[in-house]
Amino acid sequence: MSKKIILVFLVFFAFSASFANSATSTWILRKKLSIIIDDMGYNKALSYRFLSLNLPLAYSFLPDAPYTTELSNLFDKKGYTVMIHMPSEPLDYPKDNPGKNAIYVNTPKKRTMFLLNRAYKKIPAAIGLNNHMGSKILLNKRHLDYIMEFLKRNHLFFIDSATVKNSLGCKEAERYGVLCAKRVVFLDDKNNVRYIEHQLNTALKMLEKKDSVVAIGHCRIDTYRALKIMSAKLKPYLVNVEYVIK
Repeated sequence: MSKKIILVFLVFFAFSASFANSATSTWILRKKLSIIIDDMGYNKALSYRFLSLNLPLAYSFLPDAPYTTELSNLFDKKGYTVMIHMPSEPLDYPKDNPGKNAIYVNTPKKRTMFLLNRAYKKIPAAIGLNNHMGSKILLNKRHLDYIMEFLKRNHLFFIDSATVKNSLGCKEAERYGVLCAKRVVFLDDKNNVRYIEHQLNTALKMLEKKDSVVAIGHCRIDTYRALKIMSAKLKPYLVNVEYVIK
């Protein structure tokens, strides 16, 4: 075989390999998994362990947790997405209590706006908001509109935690021109490492049919452990939540 033919063959092979790798990379980039960690602001030591994962996770802070302002500012400085985890009324209240300074369906608009602004002042690095509990609020168009008005004014996005079927969250967000995405998988309904690993694999499996998946976990030791175990498998698909909102 002449040197010229060999050279042509090598160039063709290199181009083919490059094209294949490019196609694979495009597929991976198109398939996006975003993970949000809720209930931040209570546990400093565990928060630092989540930081050590070095994964592009989003962190949602409860406004009245004792270390919320300190930790949310730290996470922002480290380059992580910071969100407001807004306490909101669930369907089974008072059996399930969303905690202090929550939004209820009977909360007047003025008070609702006060609570939202108060939360934002405690978490000034926030670029988005999701609901803590809030299944009743997610079905209440009036209060969702109050929330969307606040988010629109402050250029924040909304993540619908989808704690109730037929949530109006993203529908109302669209009406207001607020960027939104909906949670598809809860990672840690069971506080068990193997279960959480299973849920992470479920989220990855969903990417075979979906271009993007939003999963939500919580600031718990078993959630941290599962993410650490799965980190290598997750990394090709993990993106900041900003890349899945629309």
